[in-house]
Amino acid sequence: MSSEPAAGMPQQGMPLAMPPLAPEVLALLPADDEAPRCAAHASAIGTDPGGTSISADAVALVEMPLPWPKPVFASGLLEGFRPMTDLAMGPTRVLAVVPPDERSRADRIPVVLHWRVGAGTQTAYFEADGAAGLRQLFEHLASRLPSEPIPDGEGFVSFGHTEGERAVLVCTQGSHDVCCGSEGTRLAADFEAVLRAYRDSDVDEPYAGAPTASGRVSVYRVSHTGGHRFAPTAMTLPDGRMWASIEAGEIAAILDRTADASALAPRCRGWWGAATGPAQVAERAVFTQVGWPLEDMARTVSFKPAANGWDVDVIAAEAERGWTVSVVAGRTVPTIACRALGGLPAKPATEFIVTGVREH
Repeated sequence: MSSEPAAGMPQQGMPLAMPPLAPEVLALLPADDEAPRCAAHASAIGTDPGGTSISADAVALVEMPLPWPKPVFASGLLEGFRPMTDLAMGPTRVLAVVPPDERSRADRIPVVLHWRVGAGTQTAYFEADGAAGLRQLFEHLASRLPSEPIPDGEGFVSFGHTEGERAVLVCTQGSHDVCCGSEGTRLAADFEAVLRAYRDSDVDEPYAGAPTASGRVSVYRVSHTGGHRFAPTAMTLPDGRMWASIEAGEIAAILDRTADASALAPRCRGWWGAATGPAQVAERAVFTQVGWPLEDMARTVSFKPAANGWDVDVIAAEAERGWTVSVVAGRTVPTIACRALGGLPAKPATEFIVTGVREH
């Protein structure tokens, strides 16, 4: 067998060439003498965040002391892990989490799993005995649900599981992008301040209705979730939506379902139960029409090519409701290099446009 690379394929160690940018995309770049942050530039050109959410059946959160490398899987506790891994719950996104006290926890590693079940979520809590125990835990979960018994002699223990935990995952990995490092860290601090204000007030605590690790809302400062150009970005649970340019008060209203869903929808990056791209944009369109009651409907999202784009079916079988959403490709926008002159090198990204929503 020849050891030569196939024609057109980069050789090992060679950097991948950026695709050329079309003139209409070049026109959206910053001026040659400007070096804006990527989040500020994405906002300035009105980039739609739709279709960029994590797509997974579960998220696995592993406490890992700072500093984190880029990527977070390059060294430390998660070295050798993959961003997406197949566990018994389904495709799972693995994320590092800043320990609450930011101390080294290399001896005992807390792990939290959130996974989708019907219209809700379940959450399980573990503690692994060092790096070896962490790998044993993931090997165990590759074939067994978190609620199943743990064999004797394993390098991890279970602390049980709950349903419907309210949680916020805020991307704060500054080693990946300065926008997430600064804006995400600010958002996490602001939201924690909102929670403290509720706790210190005389009003009923609006977050005490669901069982969580702390009795209220769990706030996780996590590693790169994609979409740093939309910082601050966060995922809310149990709804499983990701949000762009979100603020602390808005997160509180999302968790309470008191926010105007149609007003917030343009900043929804997508729902984790739909594939990225047209499927997430279509599901978001249904969310815009139906609002928060959609979150109580177990649903599936599937799509197929159509004459000018895609037809996306959002089906809530148990609720006996379904929608077909027509989606077409929109403009191509640049994803710029953060704080680089002219935003270069930049990558193209496609936006998607909903042309029709039909309930059936």
